[in-house]
Amino acid sequence: MKGFAEILWERSDFIGNQFPQEVCGKILRSMEILSSISPAGVLTEITPSEFSVLCRSADHPKRHGSAATVADIAAQVNVSVPAVSRTLRTLQQKQLIERSVDEADRRNVRVTLTEAGQNILEENMRRVVAKLNSILSAFSQEEMRTIAELYSKFANAMAERLGNAE
Repeated sequence: MKGFAEILWERSDFIGNQFPQEVCGKILRSMEILSSISPAGVLTEITPSEFSVLCRSADHPKRHGSAATVADIAAQVNVSVPAVSRTLRTLQQKQLIERSVDEADRRNVRVTLTEAGQNILEENMRRVVAKLNSILSAFSQEEMRTIAELYSKFANAMAERLGNAE
């Protein structure tokens, strides 16, 4: 079965054909590897989307002085309000968050972590940090500087050319 890289090499209009095949091939294979990695194996008791919502719910009061609304969380994780609401419903069923009507604006629902939610978030944050520390320890400071510069340039070029630049 052909991989995406092999399919691209067959196209005469692919600009990657202007580079040595091993260079562009490494990039394409790396992109395939990165897109297939799931953080689910790092997390325990929650999904990646639940982890993201818990992180935003815990961080919002520190930055803004009040509990996050559903719309705040949706904007921060860049997904729809209904999608966040579904995740919040699951987190509430797991007793990891509480939702309450905002007294200042009854149209808004505020989200706060329960003690169990804070514990699950902290445990998973420890696991994520340990995994990232393990990954990053494979590189020198100079290598990390180079990776950061090139990855940033690559990501910005993708965002700009795919119409997703912020």
